[in-house]
Amino acid sequence: MALWRLVGTLTAAQAEMLAGEIKLLAGVASPNRPSGGSGVRIAEGVRERHSSWCAVHHGGACGCLPRWEAWVYSRADRCKIRKTFAAYWEAKVWRHQQLELASIRRVRAPSRYTLAEAASLWVKMAWEGQIRNRSGRRYKPSALRTIEADLRLHLVPALGTKVMAAVTRADLQRLVGSRLAAGLSASKTRSIVNAARVLWRDFDLLAGHDAPPLIDPTRGLRLPASTGRRGRVATPEEARRLIEALPPRDRALWATAIYAGLRHGELRALQVRDIDLERRRIDVRRGWDAYEGEIDPKSEAGNRPTIITVPLQRLLTEHLQGTARKDTDLVFGRTPTEPFASSTVTKRARRAWAAARERENHQNSRPATDRIRPIGLQECRHTAVSQMLDAGITIDKVSKLMGHASITITIDRYGHLLPAGEAAAITLLDTYHQRHAHQ
Repeated sequence: MALWRLVGTLTAAQAEMLAGEIKLLAGVASPNRPSGGSGVRIAEGVRERHSSWCAVHHGGACGCLPRWEAWVYSRADRCKIRKTFAAYWEAKVWRHQQLELASIRRVRAPSRYTLAEAASLWVKMAWEGQIRNRSGRRYKPSALRTIEADLRLHLVPALGTKVMAAVTRADLQRLVGSRLAAGLSASKTRSIVNAARVLWRDFDLLAGHDAPPLIDPTRGLRLPASTGRRGRVATPEEARRLIEALPPRDRALWATAIYAGLRHGELRALQVRDIDLERRRIDVRRGWDAYEGEIDPKSEAGNRPTIITVPLQRLLTEHLQGTARKDTDLVFGRTPTEPFASSTVTKRARRAWAAARERENHQNSRPATDRIRPIGLQECRHTAVSQMLDAGITIDKVSKLMGHASITITIDRYGHLLPAGEAAAITLLDTYHQRHAHQ
């Protein structure tokens, strides 16, 4: 009686919808529904499919295990979309779901692109600038090479023959597990998944559809946490010793990395006109790619001014006077127009630091843990951030000086370098409470 009273409160449209849901649930509850010959009507848009050798095609009795095909019409593609299921109720459920999507024109015919075809087309369109990153800017050549390598070496060999619509989250999760088992790092595994993400994110551009017809299987993947620590940070005193141990011609280069925090490509592309020694300012306007040559900075925020400290000002002055370069000449280039070779500069520096450590070992003037250790150009950038934060520069200002696209990037990468400041916080709070106690 309670059910009847509930039904009596429904409108005609609600009652009709409820009846449809009950019929659907009845089909789910009875998966082994009799065939059409039993007198039970087969739902519209669903039909039995028998094996090609089955006698039913010649008027005989069925001798196979029939499957069930459901279809729905896509007005966007002007064709029927069909799918076959093992059970009758599965076909009914699928058709019911697709009809709801069809009412809002969200049903699209599945694309026949394989993952290998989609990857090849994506790389071509990205290099041509038809596909861009999330900021609407062209991909940097180094970023494109990384994505292209991840697609070619990992995704295509494992899943390249699969149609994009058939790739499941389980497929990608197994790929993640196999790459970790093969010894790849957590960060590299995440890079491979990021390469997969761009295929599904930009699939509408690849297929030419207004809306992607696929469920993105990259969502919800269980990815390994990155446990690797950032490169080491040199103390101010250690930074000074590292620079002094270098040959004179290399000191200004490494000092610019340590004190101003320029990226490797920005150091290679730095021109004399970008340096204003009087105002103690460097205008970062370009980077350098190993294959493409001079390029724009890494992001919009990469085009920025940064500061020159007193030690850096002295070394840059000596360097520019010694090289006699000017205007558009490269500051640290092998020639005024050719950038320095990274491997050559690094090897030369490591030889100088090894010799300095040998002297310290022989003199035994410092504890073993405090003696010179080599540092990389990227670690010099970490050192610059650490020194700025330790000096009291606010993290939003540091973010701008480093050329990060947002302060979130600075916090994520360098939040561990922020000074704890417990003692300063205690002093401030004690003063605050004492002031209010007197009042």
